Amino acid sequence: MDAEVFLTYSSVSEDDVRNRTVVVIDVLRACSTITTALHNGARAVMPVQDMAEAGKIASNLDPDVYRLGGERDGEKIDGYHLGNSPPDYTENEVENRDVILNTTNGTQALSRAKSAKHLVAACFLNAGRVVDFVRAVDDEVTIVCAGQQNRLALEDTLCAGLLLDRLWEDDEPDVVTDSAHTAYTLYHTDRDHLSSALRRANHAEWLIQKGFGDDLDYCFRIDPLPILPYYTENRLVRYEQASAS
Repeated sequence: MDAEVFLTYSSVSEDDVRNRTVVVIDVLRACSTITTALHNGARAVMPVQDMAEAGKIASNLDPDVYRLGGERDGEKIDGYHLGNSPPDYTENEVENRDVILNTTNGTQALSRAKSAKHLVAACFLNAGRVVDFVRAVDDEVTIVCAGQQNRLALEDTLCAGLLLDRLWEDDEPDVVTDSAHTAYTLYHTDRDHLSSALRRANHAEWLIQKGFGDDLDYCFRIDPLPILPYYTENRLVRYEQASAS
């Protein structure tokens, strides 16, 4: 499996992802929120880059059929139904509704990768499902870590390393890119105490300070949600739904 890894989305160009299978990771918290929303019955999640785009989409929808979700500086945007805490995306809130999602890092990373042949959202919650998909559709993958404000985010890098460890079946190829080697090696260094390593991440400590510590307990679980958010027609849907249509 040939793999390229971008440790932040800010360095990704359209040529880097065009016609490739691309996995975007934002553990804290956009991709965890997307996976949770689809698991709980949302029809689709529409990732947008800013409030203007979100408002434009919402203005064309019946208010009963969508939820506006997102954050700035970690906090729910004024006037939105939901923030960016995955557990808030319950069945009662999102079932049979579209979610318009606007976040600082994750939705920006997804927007950078729209020219991909296949584009999926990944996190610890659905890592196994993502690995199965990549193995089934391609022999090469580009992993894009969202990062935090154009800087490396430890939790995203460790999640990338976990995906690579499974894709490579715990045997790193002889020739890999520097960034893929970095993610894989870092995961191997921390995997025996992964939970404590993740909680020391700068982003995790920042969220704790802002009162979102419970989100860490939720987002750092591995493989509980076998959901594959697949990007098609400017939205993320469950892969089975995209295949059927």
